[in-house]
Amino acid sequence: MANKNKHREAGSGSIVKRADGRWQGQYTNGRDPKTGKLRRHTIYGKTQKEVAEKLRAATASIDRSTYQEPSKITLSEYANEYLAHTVVNLSHYTQESYRNLLNKHILPALGNIKLTKLTHREIQSFVASLGTEGKGLSAKTIRNIHGVLHSVLEAAVRDEILLRNVSDLCSLPRVTQKQIKAITTAELEEFLKAIENEPFRNIFFVDIFTGLRQAEILGLRWDDIDWENSCIYIRNQLQQNQVRGDFSYYLAPPKEGKERRVILAASTMQALREQKALQDRMREIAEPVWDNQCDLVFTNDFGKPLSRRTVYKHLKRVLCPCGMGDRSFHSLRHSFATICLENGDDIKTVQTNLGHYAASFTLKTYARVSDQMQQNSAARMEKLIQSIPQIRQTNDKS
Repeated sequence: MANKNKHREAGSGSIVKRADGRWQGQYTNGRDPKTGKLRRHTIYGKTQKEVAEKLRAATASIDRSTYQEPSKITLSEYANEYLAHTVVNLSHYTQESYRNLLNKHILPALGNIKLTKLTHREIQSFVASLGTEGKGLSAKTIRNIHGVLHSVLEAAVRDEILLRNVSDLCSLPRVTQKQIKAITTAELEEFLKAIENEPFRNIFFVDIFTGLRQAEILGLRWDDIDWENSCIYIRNQLQQNQVRGDFSYYLAPPKEGKERRVILAASTMQALREQKALQDRMREIAEPVWDNQCDLVFTNDFGKPLSRRTVYKHLKRVLCPCGMGDRSFHSLRHSFATICLENGDDIKTVQTNLGHYAASFTLKTYARVSDQMQQNSAARMEKLIQSIPQIRQTNDKS
């Protein structure tokens, strides 16, 4: 049975020593709005002084109106609420990504800890453990995991379960920007020769001259093509379900969530016309099993969506023999930007075509190409200067 201590520390409130040797303190914080009873809270410590300090901190926070009601909900329990209520407006792919990172990395390590007991030190230690030899995750993956955890805790702050986000100010590994090799203007002719007899030639041709993301070109529909004005509208991207037993495809909004228009060169429009004729022939052969429910421009022989892996395998097959085996499908997007910039397109036009959220991001991504742009600009300026008669006369005299 607990014995009351007759010599309490000043301001310590109700403190008693328990039979098990620990010290116990109690304080109240208003009344329960439903029952009208006082809300009593108990805190424990190894010493009377420790409990007294906790009591003073609790009562002081009540006085400052910064008191936070203790919560028994764990990170795992709250994460389930978060997935069910907070991320439902995000794309299906993003939701699955969040769920996978939580279930695979975050909850096994921190899931049983109460939200209000989670500390910055625990999160920093968890983040550091992700880069150890046992796990050895990349810097980008570690940042993604921390980002999901930070988002969950930020939601807990909004729900007034936490006073602050204890995952703020974590030390995170630096991500090294991976250099994606593009097909330059000088290599373009060789690339076009390599894809000439490839079954997916039209995909590769259209992509390198539009800069679409792989999911965007695979999600391109015939209704997205404006034949009269020689342009296409990027309204969808093709995604695949990642749920066990369900790997079906669906159309989702573009990455930035906004529709954009890309005006095409005449040869690119011709490639789309050739694709239309090719698909008509495939439909005639495949009937009655033809199934192009989404009205996609690029499909397999039976009208089904093309998988990224299949398209990538075909691209590698044509790139390796001509010495470009280190390029990926995303290289085609970079190639489009590089070719545009090398041939004098302004950065705002390139940004709009690529669908980047800001021109500054485009400049940062293609900084190396912008150097070439500056050299081209200087050469054009010199050509202009030399075309001025007075300058030519001065140069002739010297």
